[in-house]
Amino acid sequence: MKHYKFHISTIMLLILLVICIFYRTEIVTFVMENVTEYTKVNKPDDNKYTKSFDFSFVQNTNDFHVKDKQGILNAIYTILNSGKDSYSFYCSKDYDNCLNDLKEISKDQILLSVINNMVSPYNSYQKLYVTTNTYGKATITLDKLYSAEDIQNINTKLEEIKCEVIKDSMTDEEKIKAFHDYIINHSVYDEERAAQIEKGDDTNYKYNSHKANGPLLEGKALCSGYSDAMKLILDDLGIKNYKISNINHIWNLVYLNGKWLHLDLTWDDPVTSDKSNMLLHKFFLIDTNKLLSLDTTNHDFNNEYYLELK
Repeated sequence: MKHYKFHISTIMLLILLVICIFYRTEIVTFVMENVTEYTKVNKPDDNKYTKSFDFSFVQNTNDFHVKDKQGILNAIYTILNSGKDSYSFYCSKDYDNCLNDLKEISKDQILLSVINNMVSPYNSYQKLYVTTNTYGKATITLDKLYSAEDIQNINTKLEEIKCEVIKDSMTDEEKIKAFHDYIINHSVYDEERAAQIEKGDDTNYKYNSHKANGPLLEGKALCSGYSDAMKLILDDLGIKNYKISNINHIWNLVYLNGKWLHLDLTWDDPVTSDKSNMLLHKFFLIDTNKLLSLDTTNHDFNNEYYLELK
């Protein structure tokens, strides 16, 4: 009987050895991805559009072994801000609800879009995917909104505009106004596409009015195009800012002279009955009280996200 047990154990060990040899690549990959990598995951390297700005809602982090829900949000923000197309982080061993929180966050498109608003448009996504495994590894994969060709063309145009309208002697407010006026004077609201979107059909469009390409290169813009163009300029000037939004509208929030101020190019470029191109400054660098006195419907926002305005 003892010899029989010995032979069974030997056979089982041999089978295990054969399996390990045959599947050695897969086993090594599994250990590397789910054990070794867990111990050494670091903050992703930044690209040239990464901003050091931290906000009240999310902050850049070096901790990619998340311990709570805020840690997840900070990790997602840092990955987006870095410009990576894909990156992973891990749930800490004592964070029991991590995978459930990740699942909840990945389904909350409004929450994810808020974080997207806080990074450079060039690092932002049009689609974001979150995958997890049972070992607490989470991978963020992004389809970027702007292609390399988009970025090159827009940057070339921004340099042209800077040479045309900016002087070194200008204050930051004067520089912002110069860009604000240039964009509005050289673009109009894309009424045709707005009507398509309202009908639930945005598959066939003439202009990239939802991106900075629209107002800067094509002369057509939606609110997202205006706000992206303005954010690129504000980032280039080194001014702390992010985009603020609700379900129906998006505009810019700018930190200038110690105050957070609203900047809405869409509403400063109104659609007129005779199709004339108007330039207003009603929504140019105004505080929240002034904003809400002018409009309380299209400019409502969630104070839980935009904590700078509390």
